[in-house]
Amino acid sequence: MKAAHPHLPAQTIASLWQAHHFSDLNKPHLRPDDIRPVLEKLGEYADIDKRVIGHSCTGRPIERLTLGHGPMVVLAWTQMHGDEPTATAAVLDWLEMLMVNNTSNELALPDHWHSLVTLHIIPMLNPDGAQRMTRVNEQGIDINRDARQLQSPEGKLLWQQVLELKPDIAFNLHDQNPYYTAGNTAYPATIAFLAPAFHPDKHVDAPRLRAKQLIACMADTLSHWLPCHIGRYDDTYSLRSFGDNIAGTGASTILIESGAYPNDPHRQVARKMNVIALQSALEALLGNLFQQKSLADYYRIPDNVEDGLVDIKFSQVRQQLGSTDYIADISVNIDKAGRASIRHIGDLSAQAGFTQISAYHTSVNPLKGITLDGPLVLDEKRYKALLREGFCYFVGDAKLLDNQSGLPCLCVAAPLSYTNLFVGADAYWVMTDNEGAKRAVLNGLTVPL
Repeated sequence: MKAAHPHLPAQTIASLWQAHHFSDLNKPHLRPDDIRPVLEKLGEYADIDKRVIGHSCTGRPIERLTLGHGPMVVLAWTQMHGDEPTATAAVLDWLEMLMVNNTSNELALPDHWHSLVTLHIIPMLNPDGAQRMTRVNEQGIDINRDARQLQSPEGKLLWQQVLELKPDIAFNLHDQNPYYTAGNTAYPATIAFLAPAFHPDKHVDAPRLRAKQLIACMADTLSHWLPCHIGRYDDTYSLRSFGDNIAGTGASTILIESGAYPNDPHRQVARKMNVIALQSALEALLGNLFQQKSLADYYRIPDNVEDGLVDIKFSQVRQQLGSTDYIADISVNIDKAGRASIRHIGDLSAQAGFTQISAYHTSVNPLKGITLDGPLVLDEKRYKALLREGFCYFVGDAKLLDNQSGLPCLCVAAPLSYTNLFVGADAYWVMTDNEGAKRAVLNGLTVPL
């Protein structure tokens, strides 16, 4: 019998992921039809039991994949928020990797590991939200705030699974927004962990201690790849959330949040890190390696700092409101639809930008629009000439504007009621430096004029 390796190097797991992950799932978002071929492929393995365990509000099937038949029960679910797809791809990759291991024996698991543990995976708990790319389900309910009332069929189904399966370990897998940092740094938190509290006093019982020890093992493994990109969530008790309530059943509950990584728009780094984390947790469980970790190892993980990053940060911009001159930083975030808007104005020294632009000695011109009196063909030369005159948006029927410039433009039905920047406004303005040179900001894009 092959004994479990004391520690499988992270690079070995990563190599296996690279060889066996589902390349078709490298997408900005995953809907039910995206994962259906993968579910069918995994269901063809004799060792995987694939079954429909329930249905969404609109009748879409919710499936569970089960591997192994041992006494240690692990339950993992993904995409209970429909617009958080990263871990869905990861758990499917993980199962494929485990099945390939049945013949290759490359993973650090004992030969008889199937008799030691039962893995239950529910990918895409919220298929309706996934289809519409929304956080909530078809009822408009945030499933992860429905653990007490159980008014959503998806939430009710998850709770039924918990009661039926009685998991020893529960993985609650999510995506977080890209603006969290690992501690007070400029590094995005690509992976964030939490062992949620099951009571407001945050008591640590044996299952919660094991969750924290497992997290410490996972973080230690991931640090090979992400030495500066791992965070730890605040553990304030959340009465309505599933993780906290499942922790109350005695399950060692672990939240994993997938976050951003520079130049990785589809979060493939976080996807791979999820696989490595899950595999290292399984290794730590079966080899009792988690017992080597302490609470201090868990709390050594930096805080997951909310709002520590922005998409674009303009530093030291001079502005004027009435007769008052002032200098402030300006941050801009870009939403999923591609709209750039102003997020903060003021002292943003505690924030970093994925893109950072120094605007020292640069003044924002009063916002000025030009009225469309008739059709206008806007090529780059004409657009830049208007921008140099201080016009940063258009007023009138957008159908009159034929934008051939290759640059973003803002067209509104009526003149803006403000001439200065403010939080929430579209990121369109013109800046002038001390030497008279101008730059335009067009939907967050900086364009020299």
